[in-house]
Amino acid sequence: MARGLQQAGCAGLAGGGVTEFNGNATRIFGPPGTGKTTKLAELVRNLIMTYGPDCLSVASFSTTAAEEIAGRFTNDGIRPPKHAVRTLHSHAFRAIGHGAVALDAKTIVSWNEDHPEWTITPDNRRASGDSGANGNPRNAVTGDELISSLDKLRATLTPQDEWPENVRQFARRWEQWKTHVGAVDYTDMVEDALEAARDGEPAPGNPRFFIADEAQDQTPLESALVTAWGQQTDHLFFGLDDDQAINAWRGGNPAPILDLTAGPNGEVRDEILGQSYRVPEAVRRVAQRWIIRLGSHRREKEYRPRVDAAGKMVMGAAYKVPETLNSAALIDRIESDLDSDPNETVMVVASCNYMLEPLLTGLRQRGVPFHNPYRPNEARWNPLGGVTAGVATAERVFRYLIMDESLMDHGGRMWTGEDIQYWSELVKLGPAGMRPGAKKLIKLLDPHTEVPEDEVRRLFVDGDAFDWATAPDPDWLAQCLLAAKQKAALYPIEVARAHGPAAIQQTPRLTVGTIHSTKGGQSGTVYVAPDISGAAARAAAESAAGRDELIRLFYVAMTRSYRELRLLQTANPQYVERGDLLPPDLEVPPE
Repeated sequence: MARGLQQAGCAGLAGGGVTEFNGNATRIFGPPGTGKTTKLAELVRNLIMTYGPDCLSVASFSTTAAEEIAGRFTNDGIRPPKHAVRTLHSHAFRAIGHGAVALDAKTIVSWNEDHPEWTITPDNRRASGDSGANGNPRNAVTGDELISSLDKLRATLTPQDEWPENVRQFARRWEQWKTHVGAVDYTDMVEDALEAARDGEPAPGNPRFFIADEAQDQTPLESALVTAWGQQTDHLFFGLDDDQAINAWRGGNPAPILDLTAGPNGEVRDEILGQSYRVPEAVRRVAQRWIIRLGSHRREKEYRPRVDAAGKMVMGAAYKVPETLNSAALIDRIESDLDSDPNETVMVVASCNYMLEPLLTGLRQRGVPFHNPYRPNEARWNPLGGVTAGVATAERVFRYLIMDESLMDHGGRMWTGEDIQYWSELVKLGPAGMRPGAKKLIKLLDPHTEVPEDEVRRLFVDGDAFDWATAPDPDWLAQCLLAAKQKAALYPIEVARAHGPAAIQQTPRLTVGTIHSTKGGQSGTVYVAPDISGAAARAAAESAAGRDELIRLFYVAMTRSYRELRLLQTANPQYVERGDLLPPDLEVPPE
């Protein structure tokens, strides 16, 4: 029988959820903006100064969160070694020390060739909170749906006899294939590391201290591993805020940590960070009244709102606006926000990706710069840059416009060979007025020096073509684009038309994304769309857990603001009534 089928049906795997701890543990609760990451980074620094750099291990829910902690250290030598600050799965893989990773792109090819009916996307892209996934495993059909359902069932320690038959059939084939190719999946890593920990094997490196960040997002299986490792250290620290636990889609559940109690030889202490450096009073008040609706067990946490430089409480505001995500008027309002204050930042968040599409389309058409710095790999949210392979299209557009008069006192210059090489990849020779063979000449240009005017003239059929191209004119570039480049290039061209070429390279002051993607982020003004998917609405109607997931999700959304929270109208009243999210009696209008 498959490993997942054997272990998930074994009560001994996590003892039904570890609640008794025979060791020293501290739960550090960090409400929104109270500096939990800073607190943990200071803890790491102090432990290293006292016990040396090899005294600890830090585990976080995501690579981004782990890098955030590691990035807090300066170059004074007081910092942990790289291997000590990792995701929990990375620590677990190091602990088991064997096996190819099943979902790596090169490994999963074998599965996909043998099981075309159950193709699986490489790495960890099978499911995400961004999609608002509330799927029933009984309805899983595709490979991505089935592996996600299997992972969640195992992570939540669901007994094997409660698994639906479609998942059991898939699991048998999945385990047979992993055994054949010598691979482990992410859940295997945690299960195998937990089995070793229960046999007395410490965390990799045998640390004296173990720190688990974002512990509210751990699954029961992951919490069992952290607790098993923690009992073999001098002290286990949890950094968490159970009110911000929004990863139930993958089995995340803060209950095992909240229910942790001291055994005969243990002590469990709580520390609550009580001062928010982000959330103003109006937003804090609304968010607190919202989160107490949770039906599940939660740790009560009072925290103070942000104060100004003089120590005075910042009131801020929280109120409703008439626009929806689909309203052109929302873009008008956003542009007005940004135009009114050069230091203003704006964020728009929704519960699901697809809900943002009308807004993204409108922003592109009007040339409004936007990004999502918390998901730099997501091209649709970072069309002006982000993490890309090679030269970004927006950079090529900027290189064409670098001679614009508005840039001459701000880094503008005559074209270098590299500039021409970059932008020429976007255009067709004929419509651009360039002579046959021009691209061969461009390849010969010195990329590092400015190109003399006579050499640039040699690229064009006549003086008129040269004059138009070298204006430089965004309309010229738009008319000359290769068909394959139009979709990516027209947006930065529109940004240049609306705000000048410099805006292409400046950091946008508008952030757009899902609530999951912006968790941990902040902005001065935050627009929250109260819309939910049909699946989320059904989950909320069917169970208290589904309702609580939505409450936590919108609590996270509200508390991204450090100045004003603005609740949009719902674009889909079929699934949500606006009053259910922010009732009139909770509204705090602007001063």
